Order: sequence, then C-alpha cells, then structure tokens
Amino acid sequence: MSRESGNSRRNQMLEAEIGDIPFVGNPERRDRCRLDLHRFLCDYFPHTTGMKPFSEDQIAAIKRLEIGILEGGSRVINAFPRGFGKTTISENAALWAVLYGHRRFVPIIGADENAAKSNIESIKTELQINEALNEDFPEVCWPIAALENKSQRCRSQTCGGELTHIGWSADQIVFATVRKQDGTLYESSGAIILARGVTGRVRGMAHKRPDGTKQRPDFVILDDIQTDESASSPTQCFKRLEAIQKAVLRLGGHNEQLACVMNCTCICEGDIVDQLLDHKKHPEWEGQRIAMLRQRATDEEMWLGQYADIRRTYNPEDPRDRKRAIAESTEFYIANREAMDAGAVATWEHCYSTGEVSAIQHAYNILIDDGEHVFASECQNQPMRFTAHGSGEFISSREMQRTRTTIDMMPSRDIEIVGFGVDVQERCAYYTILGASESFKIQPLAYGQWPVQSRGLIPYEQVTINTFQSQYPDCSVEKAIENGLVELFDELGARVFTREDGVDIEALQGCCDANYQTEAVMRAIRRSKYAGRILPTFGRGFRATDKPMMHSERVDGEKRSRDNAIPWRMTPDSVVLGRRIVKFCANSVKTFLHRRISSPTGGEGSFELLNGDHRVYCDQLCESEYPVKAEGPYGTVFEWKTRPTRPDNHLLDTTCNAIVALSLTNRVAFAPTQGPARPRPMRKKVSSLL
Repeated sequence: MSRESGNSRRNQMLEAEIGDIPFVGNPERRDRCRLDLHRFLCDYFPHTTGMKPFSEDQIAAIKRLEIGILEGGSRVINAFPRGFGKTTISENAALWAVLYGHRRFVPIIGADENAAKSNIESIKTELQINEALNEDFPEVCWPIAALENKSQRCRSQTCGGELTHIGWSADQIVFATVRKQDGTLYESSGAIILARGVTGRVRGMAHKRPDGTKQRPDFVILDDIQTDESASSPTQCFKRLEAIQKAVLRLGGHNEQLACVMNCTCICEGDIVDQLLDHKKHPEWEGQRIAMLRQRATDEEMWLGQYADIRRTYNPEDPRDRKRAIAESTEFYIANREAMDAGAVATWEHCYSTGEVSAIQHAYNILIDDGEHVFASECQNQPMRFTAHGSGEFISSREMQRTRTTIDMMPSRDIEIVGFGVDVQERCAYYTILGASESFKIQPLAYGQWPVQSRGLIPYEQVTINTFQSQYPDCSVEKAIENGLVELFDELGARVFTREDGVDIEALQGCCDANYQTEAVMRAIRRSKYAGRILPTFGRGFRATDKPMMHSERVDGEKRSRDNAIPWRMTPDSVVLGRRIVKFCANSVKTFLHRRISSPTGGEGSFELLNGDHRVYCDQLCESEYPVKAEGPYGTVFEWKTRPTRPDNHLLDTTCNAIVALSLTNRVAFAPTQGPARPRPMRKKVSSLL
C-alpha cells in the first residue's frame, strides 16, 4: 500500500469516527419524561404538541398510546377531529417509544408510501433541529448530526472504533448502536422507525440487528390510513381492512404481543374507522370518537341565521370585502357571545385560528363555511348517515328509471287533478307539472327550465346564455326575474293535457317558492292571467327537535291541510305581502314524495313516469338529497340533507311544490285526518191531515 493511499484511508477513518458521546444536558428532564408520554410531548416539543395545553379527550388518547407502548398487546383507535394534532402526536410518540427503549421497532403506516415518508421526514427534522432532544439524547442526535444529512456516511460511521450501523434513508431511521462509558449499550441502540403505506410492502417486515438477531415490529402506529377516495369506496375499505387484519396485526409474530394504535378521522359512513369504532362488530378494538363540539349550542338560530348572514354577505369581486364580513361577524359574536355560547361545549378550548376568539366560534365557522356534511365527519367524527338505497325505505335514481317508467305516452284515465310547482333562481326558473288521482297516484306530466335552454335540461351552473337577464337586458335583476316568471306562469296555466281516454285536463292550482326574491315573485303572481290559481309558498324543514307546524295555534281565517302526510298552512291575506301565502314542512313533503316513488307501480298512491328519458329528473329527485332518521319528542322524522357531491335539487323542490299545490285543491288525499263527526241535521216533521 502506498503512503498516499494509507494517509487517505486514515483520513477517512478519522472523518467516520464521531468521537465520544456528549453528556446528557438535562438529566432531570429526561428522567421525568421516561414513563410519562404526555409530559414528553409537552416538554420536548414546545412548538408543536407542547404549544397549547391538551384537552381532556386528547390526554385520554395520549394515555392509551402510552399504555400501548409500555405494556403492548392492545389495539387502540383514537378518532380525532382534523387539526387536533393526531399525526404530530403519532410521530412524537414513536420517538418516545424508541428513545427510551420502550419499543425496538416502530413502523408508522400511512394511507400510502408518500404519506408515510412524510412522517419519517418530520421525525428526521426533529432529530436534527430540536434543541431539547439534542441536549438530552446525545446518543441519538450526535451520530445523526455527524452524518450531515448524507446517507452515504452511514456505512462507515464509527464510535470508539466500532461501526454504529446507523440508518438514514427516505423511509427508515435506524438509531446508532453506541456504548456508554461503562461499556453497555444505550437503550435506544439499534432501534428502528420505518414508514410504509398500508397498501404497500407490509408483510414480513423485519430487521437484522448487528448481533445477528432478527428484530420484528413490536409497536405499530397507523396514521390516517384513509384517503377521501378510499374511504368512499367499499372495495378499497375492504382491501385496507384486510391488509390491517392479515398483514399489519401479524407483524409481531406469535411470540410477541404486538401493540397497535390507530390515530385517524372518520371520513364517511362505513369507512374503515367507522367500522372499527363499532364495538359490536369489532370488540377487539378499543377507543373513542372525539368530537370538536361535545354539545352544540342550545339555540343555533343566531349562529346559522344572523351570524352566518353577516359572514356570507360580501362582494365577491372585491378581494378585501370577505375579510371585512368575517371581521364584522366576529364583532357580532363578541357582542352576543353569552347567548350564542349557551349550551355549547368545545372539546379543546385552544382550537381556534387567528381572528377568532373561541373554539366554539371556530367550530361554527367550519359548519357555516363548509356545510353540515364536512362538519359532521371532519370535526365530529360522526359522518352523516345516508339511507342505503335498495335496502332501505327509499330507492335510487337508477331503480326509479328502471321500474317506475311506463309504456304510456299520455296521462292515465284516473288522473283527475293537475298542479304545478315553480322554483326561482337568479338566472332561470324550474317547473314541474304533476297529475294525480283522487288516491294521490302521481304522474309527472312535464318539467323543465325557463327560459328554455337550447341544450335541453342542463345544470344550473351552465345556464349562462339564455337567462332572465338576457331576455330582459334593460331591466334590473329583480325586474327581469319578475317578467320571466309572468311568462312562465301564463304558459303553465294555459297548458292542456289529454288523457288516454280523450279527456282534456289543465292545472287547477300552482305553487311558487317565494323564499328567494319574494317581492318579485309576488308581483309576478299578481300580474299573471292565472293569479287566482297561483300561491306563493315558503317551505321549512321542521326537524325532530322542533314543534310540528300543525301543532301551532290556529290563526283566524287560516286554512290547513286535511292530509297528515302533507302538512301545510294557508295564512289569511298578508298585510306585508298583500295576499295569502302557504307554509309547508319540506321534510314531510319530501318523505311523502319518496314513499310514493318507492310504492309498487300501478297501485293507489304510487308514482309513475310516462314513457321517455327521465335520467336528469330522477337524479335530481333521488340523488340530490338524502334522509337522516332522527328521533324527537314528537316522534321520528326524516330530515333531508344536501349531498356533498350532488346534482341540482331544483326539480325536487318544484315537485314538492307541485304536491302541495295538488293537496291545496282538497280533491286528492292519501291519509286524511279524521275530525269529529258532525251532527246530522234534523228533518222537519210533516204532519198529515187525515
């Protein structure tokens, strides 16, 4: 060997040697956290898990993690709301497990390889820059710092002349095998943290230690193992659950009690988390659903009414106006905080963002901005329960098209009454005309958009050319809507339908939803040639906790439905609006409609589509909203909710208004209310002269 090569080799060995391990900076802090995961998370990570005090539920979840790490053998599932630090807690808990030697091999398994690698990247960053860890765990952090983030140096690194066998790759960290001054190994020596995707290389996970022993995983952290796509797919849920049960939970072999903790969020009904949290189906898993709000406000009217209106009312074309609206809504909340917070209990009082003043406000901002379906799953871990099509009370759009379309081209001879419903939007209106028999058998006779679109019935977002405003370019938005509705009312009132027996029938009653542009709707009705047949309606979805509308006191001159299934109230002439108005329970009418759709075709109270292509109509009726069965003091109610991803629901609204119009005629009934029997008039006695 030449002198130059010998010097080079000697220099390489000197570079690979990391020297003596420094002393522990704060032995008291290190010992204090040895058996206390909660304290470790707070003391060593002041910028993440130690930044704000944990809630009681978070502390309980951390305790379950701690017991799993220390004792093994448990299967724990902690369903956290988004933003509750579950991933950071998982990563830092994995560090605690290996730093103190509680566990030797900790795989972190995510939804896919990329997600798992981001966990490892986060842990590596802490080991490199966290000052508290560098001070108190020099046997781990000193060898890592010596690598200077260059994985090529791992193979040659030595401490006291012995190879450290350190590992530093994109998906794996192997802690350095180093000795104390007394010659014994540090407790973290050779410990492994590894990242995998749940659908990737999970089976047969093992690592050969420097002494030749084979180390199998002894603690597994499942971190957010679902994606939005996989959670909504029964097939992917089944595959991932199979991977957990057959591969992940078998990683420890038969000689070790493998502990497994899943930190997650319940995304939708029937996903993996939702299934594992069902103790009847999976008694082998323990855990809980942690909600952002333990209790919602007693009176949500101020939140979902005035507060929401202030927050949503801004000019979308002004980039700063939304910030103004948000600031004003916060001022409104501060002024009314006591009343708005009444009854509400936040799980984690420190969970709120800049510009907000409480965790309760933060929760309601999510509810208002993103909707009930997002809030239910992402914040409450209680995803909305969709009624299963085919196995439940209601049927799907596809089944409706397949089984409810007749071969008839004309209304059947038992159709006696015709009514129509109208739903008003800014750019166009929607309508549906229904025919009905006396037993409330229903046949849709026509439906569509007004102004009529050249491409047929299209989604509302695509209505951009032929609009009310393009028809009346010189009018204001309100006046254009009014003029367009007058044309529509006159057209619907003049329509005549011929039954299969040759009898002509026309609409006796119409209803127009007046919740939007109320004044324009009222003026249009007054101007129509058929004003006497059209009434403005205001639908409200009475919930299970609400007092039913038919239980309220009767007003003088008020008329009410005689059909329990279609509750409506017709008020006397309104002083403000100048004519009678109809209020009805939207939840009840939608439930009535879907029960008619689900009834066998041909019988009384059934629903029949005339021959034709009704895909758009069926989609809007069956797929735009879904029922949630709720119990209340007045019984069971189906509360109808808008689907997260859905078609328009305008034809559903027009069909409901048309059903109310039919009921208003008092010539059709499905379940009439039996009132007290009226006394019969006495006949006059006629005396006969004999």
